[in-house]
Amino acid sequence: MNKLSFKYKYPIIPLLSALIVSKGFFSTVSAQNISAPQATDSVAVTLKNQEFPQWGYYTVRRDFRKCVSPICGGYFIKQVNLKATPCVDGVFREECYVSAIDWSSLKVSAYELAKIQNEDGSRVILRGNIVPVTFPGFGEFGNLRVKEAFYAATNAPAKGTFVALKDNGIRCITTPCFSIDNLVLNKPKISQVSSIDLSQTGATQEQIEVATREIFSQGLITVGRTEVISNSNPTKRDIKFVATQFYLRVEPK
Repeated sequence: MNKLSFKYKYPIIPLLSALIVSKGFFSTVSAQNISAPQATDSVAVTLKNQEFPQWGYYTVRRDFRKCVSPICGGYFIKQVNLKATPCVDGVFREECYVSAIDWSSLKVSAYELAKIQNEDGSRVILRGNIVPVTFPGFGEFGNLRVKEAFYAATNAPAKGTFVALKDNGIRCITTPCFSIDNLVLNKPKISQVSSIDLSQTGATQEQIEVATREIFSQGLITVGRTEVISNSNPTKRDIKFVATQFYLRVEPK
């Protein structure tokens, strides 16, 4: 079935608080802790008392402008869920320009790396941090140092909020069971859902099975919305996450 409801199928795992620090969905000091201004232009708002690198989850698009490198020819990156992204100079902008992407920390096969690099960016989410690089005669630019890469399961448009869905270890004898944490990417916001619907993504059954395993291991990046499913007992409302797209982790070689 495409609709997932998790109760006690899997053995109890350690508490989420013991896992998220090492797996990257949250961090003690991270880009999630930055409160970005609600603006979409290059307003002169800087990071106070923050030091780069700052990591986050980014979408990427190529820079096709025709001018000398490193001024042009790199990439425009944007943190998902944020209207403004902190750039290497400390200014929040709608997008940040980086002169290059550093793939050296992404330990994947040459085939998978080529697949990601050849993608136009519409199906890729990258977790990484912006690091400053100085070019003699040109000044300082940012590079995106990639830690993890995630590839969209289908060509379906990603509509909604980008989240990580992660099993939290709760096991129930009745329904609904709020055993899945819903972590909003790049923001310190977490809630729980009791069921997940991946049927609207157009994914195959095999892809959905892989996605399920991700939820019970390192967490699944997905995009969508939550819906409250009412029934005759208002104290037992099902809160369902309905996905429009999900992203599978590119596994290390």
